[in-house]
Amino acid sequence: MKSLKLKAILLALSSTLIAQTATAENTVYGIGHVSVASIEDANGKASAISSHSSRFGVKGELEKEGNTQVFYKMEWQVDMTDESKSSNDHIKSRSQYIGLKSNFGELRLGRDDSPYKKAGKKAVEFFSDTYADYNSIVDKGQDVRADSSISYSVITAGGKISLMRATGDDTTAAANAGDMTSLAYDANFGALTMGLATQKQYVADTNYETGTKLVLGFKLAKATQLGLLYETVSDDLTLDDKNTLISIKHNIGADTVKFVFGTKAHISAADDTLTALAYDHKLSKAATVYALYASSTNDGLKDSGGLTGDATVIAGGLVVKF
Repeated sequence: MKSLKLKAILLALSSTLIAQTATAENTVYGIGHVSVASIEDANGKASAISSHSSRFGVKGELEKEGNTQVFYKMEWQVDMTDESKSSNDHIKSRSQYIGLKSNFGELRLGRDDSPYKKAGKKAVEFFSDTYADYNSIVDKGQDVRADSSISYSVITAGGKISLMRATGDDTTAAANAGDMTSLAYDANFGALTMGLATQKQYVADTNYETGTKLVLGFKLAKATQLGLLYETVSDDLTLDDKNTLISIKHNIGADTVKFVFGTKAHISAADDTLTALAYDHKLSKAATVYALYASSTNDGLKDSGGLTGDATVIAGGLVVKF
């Protein structure tokens, strides 16, 4: 029997495309990202061909009514190499929202990355969606795409302020579970960018985690960028982790060299570390090939690479955008 979930997704997407004439701007887009890797961790050695957050979506803006514009985005993640049935998580929902924007700011309703997740990310996250994605160091429990959320952002003289409230899946038995409040401030001072954020998220009815982070980005030269991140995560005001990350990338024409080193300092356990080096080459505007070496101590590659204990990865990948 065909998956009802897959039918619903395809019906929603086709309905959106049919309605294209009603929009001023409507874009179908996607990313295919597949790697071939040799991996080794505490469980042994293996080879892997993996899809990394490959996705497709549609986004658009409706005709303006006065100073107000309606916009939307619907995005799904697909696994291009494994788990072909949608019931096995072949298709997953990503950011999906509708919104309004005007001179008062921007309002979004639906599922979206929290202000905490987005704050300063472009200035420091140079290995996104690879084995060395910074979520192995930066707390994945705080770096979230929030369900059932409403968010508001406004551009100020000094930067951008963003606020989100997510209600989670409330029940009478667990009225607070999944509730989240996220606040961020992003600013650009020429060669210096800054992201400052805090977030409180209930992981159970009464138990909550609080994250705070500061991200600084520096343009050292026209072709060189340096990113620094410091984050603390506490459980009911008891400090659990102090996370630090330093990353750098340097462009040489169509090529980019990237490096990252991060430490997750657990208060009650040994530290996790992540070290990675990558070389990217642009084949065109839409296609990039890369080579990656990453290593970790303890579980420094667990959250992004799925590797346990001390681990190493040697990988080559292809990323295609449309």
